[in-house]
Amino acid sequence: MNCEQECYGKMFPSVVEMAHNRAVVGKIFGYQLDYAGQVAQMRDTTVDRDAWQKCLECSELDGCFRLSAGTMLMELAVKSAPRSLYQDPGAS
Repeated sequence: MNCEQECYGKMFPSVVEMAHNRAVVGKIFGYQLDYAGQVAQMRDTTVDRDAWQKCLECSELDGCFRLSAGTMLMELAVKSAPRSLYQDPGAS
């Protein structure tokens, strides 16, 4: 990875902690979940098309996209794992 750009690998926002009632954005993609009580009333995704166009011109696009997607997939895997996996089996 020879890219020195700060945005490298950050196309998507983190999904580890879902934010409620505020926009969450990565370099390109984002989302907003608006809640009323416990129920999501609105789910919205965003794409910054101008930033995407700049990414298409970047020589590091392929590696950046792969790292961004891989990071997001790993976050989703950890987030969706059953809570029982997080408990220390030796703890009482």
